[in-house]
Amino acid sequence: MSIIASIPVLKGHGGTDLTAVPEGLLLRSRHDELSIPGRAVARVRADGGSVAVELRVPAGAAPVVHRIEGVHEAAATAFADGVNSLLLEPDEEVDGRSLVVLRTFKTRWEQSARRRLKWGALGSLAVIVALSVIGGVAGGGIYPVAIVPIGGITAACLLSGLLELGGWTHRRRVRRHGVKEFARPANVPGTYLYVDAAGMSRTVTDFGGGPYLEIAYDPEDPADVFTLRPGFMQRLNIWVGSFLFVGGLGGVAGLVAVMADAFGS
Repeated sequence: MSIIASIPVLKGHGGTDLTAVPEGLLLRSRHDELSIPGRAVARVRADGGSVAVELRVPAGAAPVVHRIEGVHEAAATAFADGVNSLLLEPDEEVDGRSLVVLRTFKTRWEQSARRRLKWGALGSLAVIVALSVIGGVAGGGIYPVAIVPIGGITAACLLSGLLELGGWTHRRRVRRHGVKEFARPANVPGTYLYVDAAGMSRTVTDFGGGPYLEIAYDPEDPADVFTLRPGFMQRLNIWVGSFLFVGGLGGVAGLVAVMADAFGS
């Protein structure tokens, strides 16, 4: 299916969009991207402010539909008409479900880690402000000048160290207890494809080479995937995380010393 300039890009609710590209269709959200080859599409149906992409499935199989909501009605109709005019003749042997590929930008663990980092940063800021006020009242204006930089460096080291150590622990758990699978090379260098338990093809990136890549993924979040052989950069995370965490503990000791001096002055 070739691209035609008259086919609009559809913008839907929650930052989703549906685009016609030379290879087929791209359905994007804030967290992932679904690539639908043109030969996997049975038809595109516009229904008011929504567009449904129906996949080709074998006779007797349950229909599979990917949908975008909250689009402009006129654009939805133009999109459906334009894409349907480019579709290939029906092929009963094509199973569109096996051709669709899902690429995830942020896994559930990554989203959770970002939230924890944000709240940790806000909490650290509140603690630094409180210590600065208490130190200034107890010992004078010189103590906030010392507490702010020490507290900032300490918070950065602790949060970064905990994030690195948490990531290393998470990867280790997935490699030990996750679903083992072999990923095959895709058409893009460094990209491999694997199929999860639900039959969805997903991508994983690795530049180590080789005809196949042994991976493990979290059964509760199949996009959370890692190779079974950790690379040097992955092993480096535990060393960097440990160094930062120890440095953060040293900063905590420094803050305790500054506050003790403020109350003793």
